[in-house]
Amino acid sequence: MSSLTSNLPLRRSLIVLAVLASLLGSAVAIRAAAGWTASLALDPPPDPAQLVTDLQNERAHASALSDELAQVLAGAGELRAALEAAQAKAEADAGTATQLAEQLAAAEAKLAQLERQMAAARVATQAAAQVTPASASSVGEPEDEHEGDD
Repeated sequence: MSSLTSNLPLRRSLIVLAVLASLLGSAVAIRAAAGWTASLALDPPPDPAQLVTDLQNERAHASALSDELAQVLAGAGELRAALEAAQAKAEADAGTATQLAEQLAAAEAKLAQLERQMAAARVATQAAAQVTPASASSVGEPEDEHEGDD
């Protein structure tokens, strides 16, 4: 027992140190857990007056957006009506263009016919002009002969 009694103060010192180390580790763990808990804690509840102000601001913003949306929709309706009118005008113009193309083709055909008739008339006029002097000279010669006989 003498060896047990001689180591007794050393054992007590070791036990006290182990208990102190355990308490110190527990204190560190408790502080870390408290820090994590504090960081995860919810924000304090907002002020009711601030909530009312925020709600009014959001309602005003929503109303402004609603007005802008109504204006955009009205503008879209006007654009749609203008587009439909332009499409109708384009279709009418296409019909008019088709009619004008047909009229132009008919006029060109008539012009070509008139040009052919004019060319034929020129040829006939030139032929008649060549025949007229020859017949005038043949008609004139016998008259001269008769005049000399008298």
